[in-house]
This record gives sequence, C-alpha cells and structure tokens, in this order.
Amino acid sequence: MRKVFIVLTLLLIWYIAGMYRQAPIMALVIGALIFVVLLCAVAFYQKLHLRLRLDKPHDIAFKRYEKNIAVRAVNTGLLPVNRYRVRFHIRYRFQKRGFRRSFTGAAAGKRITEGTLSEFYLTAPYCGLIEINLKRVKVYDTLNLFFFSRRLHETGELMVFPVSKQMHLILPTAGSHDCLPMVQTNTDRAGEDHSEVHLLREYRPGDLYRHIHHNYTAKTDHIWVKEFQKENDYIFDLLLDTSVRKSMTPEQLDAFYEIVFAVTENLCRKNIIVHVHWYDRNTKADVDFEVTNESDCAGMLRKLYLTETFCTPEELADYLALFPEPAMRINTNLEWYFFHQPVFRFDPLQTENQLAGMVFDLSGK
Repeated sequence: MRKVFIVLTLLLIWYIAGMYRQAPIMALVIGALIFVVLLCAVAFYQKLHLRLRLDKPHDIAFKRYEKNIAVRAVNTGLLPVNRYRVRFHIRYRFQKRGFRRSFTGAAAGKRITEGTLSEFYLTAPYCGLIEINLKRVKVYDTLNLFFFSRRLHETGELMVFPVSKQMHLILPTAGSHDCLPMVQTNTDRAGEDHSEVHLLREYRPGDLYRHIHHNYTAKTDHIWVKEFQKENDYIFDLLLDTSVRKSMTPEQLDAFYEIVFAVTENLCRKNIIVHVHWYDRNTKADVDFEVTNESDCAGMLRKLYLTETFCTPEELADYLALFPEPAMRINTNLEWYFFHQPVFRFDPLQTENQLAGMVFDLSGK
C-alpha cells in the first residue's frame, strides 16, 4: 500500500508541475520514480535470495526462565539485507490457539556462507511442548520504505521442563509392604552390595564373568550366574491415570507435569528405580519408561509430552486388566496415591510450593 501511495503522490506532483510548466520539478519527479523502482527491485531481489531456518529446531527450556531462540538467515544474493521482519506463531501442544509475535533481523551477503544469526526471547509459563512456526517474512529496502513478503514453512519444537525441586520423602522400610519388590541387579556399578546371592539363573549375554557360579555350572550342561540383591533399594511402579479428566486448564496440566517430574526425580535420588506407565490412546498400548537417574526423568517427561495420554475410564480399565496393580498412582485430579492410600491432593495454583515445602510420608505408618 505504501508503494502505491508514494507512486501516486509523485505522479500527482508531476502532473501539477506539468500544468505550470515547471520542467525542473518534473525532472526531479521522474528521478524519484526511477529511484523508487530501483528500491523495489532491490527489495524483491533480496526476498528471493533470503532463506530462514531455526538454528536449533529441537531445543529445551525451563519454565519461567528466559530462553533465546536463534534464527539463522542465509542470504545467497550479492546484496546484504538491511532489515527483515519475521512473523511467527507459538502454541503449546495442549492449546487450541496460541499467540503471534514478530522479530526483526539482518542478513549479511553471500560471502558469509554460514549465515547470520538473529535471536528473539521467550519465557514459557507452563511445562509442555511448544510448537514454533515461522509464518511469513517481510524484506525491506535500504530506506525501510517498501517491503516484499513471502510465506515460510519452518517449524520447531521447544521442550519446557520444570525446575528441579527437593522433596521431603519418608520412605517405607523393608518388609512394610509385602508386594514391594527388591531391586535385582547383575551389574557392577560402583557402590553396589554383592554380599547376598538372591538367586541363580542361566547365563545371558552381557553377564559378568566373575558372577558365574562355577561349581553349579560344572555339574550341569549350562552356564549359571549368581544374581545379587541390593539392600534397601526398591522398584516402584507408577501409573499415570489420565482418565479422570478429559480436558484440563493449562495450570492443571502444568501442575500434573510438575508432580510427575518431582516425584520420579526425588525417588531416583534415593536410589529407587521407578517404572512409569501410562496409556497411549493413539497406539492403544502401554507406555513403560524406566527411570533410574535424573536424566531419565527428563526423557520420561519428553515422551509424556509427545503422547496422547487422555483416555476414558473404560479404556484405562481394559489396559489395567493386563497390568499388575502399581505401587503408586498419580491422576489428573492431581491426587497422589501409594498402595491405595492417599498421599496428597495438590492445588494447581500452589503445586510448586507444596512440592518443595511439605513432608510426604510413604512409610504406611
């Protein structure tokens, strides 16, 4: 619109100058028109040769911490781009509608083969998966009077994780729950106690040579290994029950992610292995993720973000018929159960304070 307005204004001046026979003004207008055409041609040329992409299409961030998102501009033309403006769309995976933003940048000429980086900053209010879509770019001329635009089809993902929290957990003692299995191990990690043989079993690839029971192996035709027991270590099965609510506010879903992450992470810090289970509605199958360390917690949460977890109570009942009763259950009502006993019900607006400031007793006393 601006181009049309300037051209019409110059033509009007040229017409009035012609009526009054002002040749110098008419010549000046013709020169201005030629200059406008050159500016438009340069902007159009730059638009054709500018390529934009997200520098890290798959990146991570932490909730409420500012994150820089880098966009790499590669200019295959000879002329540098003085200014371009990108409009992009940001949306959480659990939201129907996101929000639009824009940022400006510049791009060097063809001699900079790796491109030029421009950044914009984003602060994520919730945990979850953010989809970033670059929608349209406007390339401006040298004087920023005119621009030419084109559509973009560049997409990326930003995984937003909770910040680690130290929970106060009181764990059950050995024997307080008969169905609580002890960890069985045949590895040789530092700090493990191999003082008590738990059972004998046939050799499997990967077993350590020194764990072979030579006397029993000599009496049979098979190789047998000793499997040891580690004291005061447990395996907990954690079921994520997403059948309670079909729809959740962003605050409720954010609190659900916070609880799952904090519980699994703090149990791992106490040398507890957590098998996290949930129902995938798309594949109609169980998702089982073993969490043994803090890094696994992030991997588990990432997989949870990418899964269509919400299901009906009937779907969950069919799934549980093939699944042993878990030790723990966390549902989307933000209720935490341990062996059918309620541990705590969280407030979606106070979840972070509750996780860090309360004592959670799992001892069964």
